[in-house]
Amino acid sequence: MKRLVLFCLFITSSSLCPLFKVGNARRAARPRFEIITKVLPFTRAILDADPRGSMTLKEKRVFVLRRRVAQARATVDRCIKEINALETIRDESLDRLKVQALDERTRMRAGLEKINNREESIERLKVRALDERLGKLRRDAGIAESRIVFMKGKQRALGMPRREGLWFDFVRGFEKFLATEEASARVLQKQLEEADDLLGVYSLLREDTLSLLRLGSKPSLVKGYVSLQKAERLIPHTAAIASRIAKLERYAPGILVAVDGYLEVIEPHLDDILLRFDSFEQHVPFVLDHLDVLAPHIGSLMPHIDSLLLFADDGGKYLDVLLPYIPRFAPLLDDLACHLILLRPHMRKILPHFPVIAPSAYNFKDQLSVSENADILVFYFGWILRIPRLGRAVLGLPFMPRLAAFLARKLPKWPVRKGTSGVVCNFEGCEIYA
Repeated sequence: MKRLVLFCLFITSSSLCPLFKVGNARRAARPRFEIITKVLPFTRAILDADPRGSMTLKEKRVFVLRRRVAQARATVDRCIKEINALETIRDESLDRLKVQALDERTRMRAGLEKINNREESIERLKVRALDERLGKLRRDAGIAESRIVFMKGKQRALGMPRREGLWFDFVRGFEKFLATEEASARVLQKQLEEADDLLGVYSLLREDTLSLLRLGSKPSLVKGYVSLQKAERLIPHTAAIASRIAKLERYAPGILVAVDGYLEVIEPHLDDILLRFDSFEQHVPFVLDHLDVLAPHIGSLMPHIDSLLLFADDGGKYLDVLLPYIPRFAPLLDDLACHLILLRPHMRKILPHFPVIAPSAYNFKDQLSVSENADILVFYFGWILRIPRLGRAVLGLPFMPRLAAFLARKLPKWPVRKGTSGVVCNFEGCEIYA
């Protein structure tokens, strides 16, 4: 029995020579170990012994280096796939913008329609946002490549032989696949950890299995997913998809229609999406309806999903209004995300002025007090924002961010907030929304 269990763990480990770490903190970093011992509790006693005890220090270092190289290769592969997908979307946007430069007779001869000024502005912002994202992905890929070169140097210093030949090409591909699949295994691990006991684990597995069988009994649906462009890229995410299939079942037909043409840009972030699925499940219909707007920026939006979901509460009344601003703000979220929770209580007052505020928002990235007291500034200076050209000119002044921050702190708050001007929200259940 012990040999059988060790063999099963061998083929599912993150390398061809699995080494299981001792201790809860270390074991948590090995999702496959936790999944197997959660489903088959009797294997924990068998596998608790550390098989590295018989290994030399050099052998341990060799294993760690090869595992890290595989992880870096998986990162490079993920970046390249997203870069290729985004470049395709960017080229399509540029083609639409080129139509604007054609004269009316040429457009009529080619059967092309000119987009209106608002759509043209959104397309230009989209191209700019994609350029920002592509630059970041290329930097990330370059950093991962440099890590590979660095670790290869350490391997040579240890005297590790070069792995050449068809067999070792397969080994490297398998190691990279397992490094990619590890994030998917973490999604399944998280689902199993939420079960209270072994009965809960098997109940969860039974529910997911039944959902898979129901979906598999619909040939047209299965054929649709199999025929998706680049559908084979879903294979490393099998564990994550299977762990969430009970909740995905009701959305499966809509997902099939929506992701067609966007799977390549969504796939690198699929594990993160499924890991956080519970937090935005109620908004899945909205996401599917507007995937053409959201998908190109998903890499910029997902790291800040917690802050963004603040604007999806209250029946999602702000979602449709804020959707056109996604191309403008998506590449700026790394700098502006900390402002979102401060702005949320004041959305009702600042939303009418968004077209004037949005072009200059990035200039205020270091002035958190402006977002915290946005209602105060709108009360005293909203009349300026109601004149679009004047508002844009004033907000574009180089000294305006610091001046606005000073005024936000010093202006009287009681005319706006009345009796709550001195109240500070410092407990978990505090209601901040407006």
